[in-house]
Amino acid sequence: MKANQAISSLFIAVVFVSCASPGKAQADEGILEQLDLVDYSYAGYDFGESELPTEYDLPVFNVEDFGAVANDDISDQEAIEKAIDRAEIKGGVVLFGAGKYIVNDTKGNKNGILIKSSNVILKGTGSGENGTIIHMKEALDPKDPKKLWTTPPMLVFKGKGATRTIDAPLVKDVKQGDKSILFGGTHGLKKGDLLFIKAQGTFLNDRLLAGKKTRDLWTTINEKGAAVHEIHEVAGVSGKKVTFRAPVLIDMDRKEPWKFVKVDFITHCGFEDIRFEGNFYEPFVHHKNAYHDGGFTAINMAKTHNSWVRNCVFANVNVAVSFSNSLTGTMLNSRVVGNGGHSSFVASRSSRTLIAYCRDDANQWHGPDSSHEAVGTVILRFEGINRGIDAHGNVPRFTLWDQCVMAGFDGDSVGRTSHGANYTNLPNHSVGLVFWNFTQTARPRPGFDFWDLMEDTPGDRYGPLTAVNPVIVGFQGEGTSFMNAGVVKSFGQAVEPSSLYLYQLRDRLGTIPAYLAEKTTSIK
Repeated sequence: MKANQAISSLFIAVVFVSCASPGKAQADEGILEQLDLVDYSYAGYDFGESELPTEYDLPVFNVEDFGAVANDDISDQEAIEKAIDRAEIKGGVVLFGAGKYIVNDTKGNKNGILIKSSNVILKGTGSGENGTIIHMKEALDPKDPKKLWTTPPMLVFKGKGATRTIDAPLVKDVKQGDKSILFGGTHGLKKGDLLFIKAQGTFLNDRLLAGKKTRDLWTTINEKGAAVHEIHEVAGVSGKKVTFRAPVLIDMDRKEPWKFVKVDFITHCGFEDIRFEGNFYEPFVHHKNAYHDGGFTAINMAKTHNSWVRNCVFANVNVAVSFSNSLTGTMLNSRVVGNGGHSSFVASRSSRTLIAYCRDDANQWHGPDSSHEAVGTVILRFEGINRGIDAHGNVPRFTLWDQCVMAGFDGDSVGRTSHGANYTNLPNHSVGLVFWNFTQTARPRPGFDFWDLMEDTPGDRYGPLTAVNPVIVGFQGEGTSFMNAGVVKSFGQAVEPSSLYLYQLRDRLGTIPAYLAEKTTSIK
């Protein structure tokens, strides 16, 4: 049974229950069979099937050999770029010693450092204050001053993207959960290729909104329709049949206008063991200007595959890390600290992203985010202060919030919404949103409505976070109750398995990679 069908069959039109006191985990061996959820375990590096690399058979390029000098308060950007240029030729580790390295020491710049090759890893000696510090001295300016979101990141890893549209039509319907598709002509794909599956139209609305009514203000989904933006790696080819590494997460009718595009991403790129410091110290004001929204933006992984950011700290930044148009990216064991800014960890238009063991100690305006057609995102054991989750609209699908300890769903302590998305791009999330053993630490919300169409106040552009029939299992948080949830189970008490992602991963593979398994002593 498809997940959205299962949710619909169990749908509770109004769920309004009081939260009991948190209790010890209880066993419920049949809970997964009752819910029939999709397999979220394909998120992360190599679809969860391999260790995240710690050693590299690559040449090492020490930035100090190219003229960088730590702690002298003189720009090291030219030396860093020279080291990166060498690493881009055939791959390499760009190595930083301990101390502070200065980048962007001049005002008015509109370009950061661009990395366009595979197998380039920026590696430091550690992300503590005595480790490696990359200090972004001045903010970058927006490409378009009228568009606050056009400020570039300081460091961008970016692949080529689309290379060829597949002209062959789909000749057999695809069911959610299938791993293969059948073309009606020559497709030219081979093992290891990456393929976009794309569609947009109102024909997708019922499928992704489970037939729910929308608001007139939600013009994108009402006029253009819901969008699917799913990225796959080809596992094998047999004639006109193409098999993928991970299941397809949408029903596809061969008569519908699906598009297939071969893409070229960079792969095995990393940023690790580094403390990235900006100079943002003003009290943050949302959308005040481009400086506040993105002046000190650290890392963007764009059009990447099997790439990562790990063991890093981001201090006094507007934006920490985003993966956009990427496949199987991993953000691991990283933190945002210092003065709070705009956002923390983002998966946008990406497939199967894993955000694991990360923290926000800075109170970024937006919490971790899965948005803009992102699919299969897993946010595992995230911890954060004050702010709640983000779901920045434009039809994200199948996001798992797994064992997170943070604030809830509806803005900050004085009621300002921070869950993201322009009102034209709502709802915040479509099918497949799951909260598993989620602990809400702040801002209790009695009667929180996941599908409030603001019928009593139609002029209000924004309301609470909107999501299609979310599944809520093992939720803990005093004073919160829900309306228009799809399924609510074990309210007020955690369940076993304690982590859905790790349980599914071990169930699929028989084991868990060491970089995750060391955290899983409670998993049975």
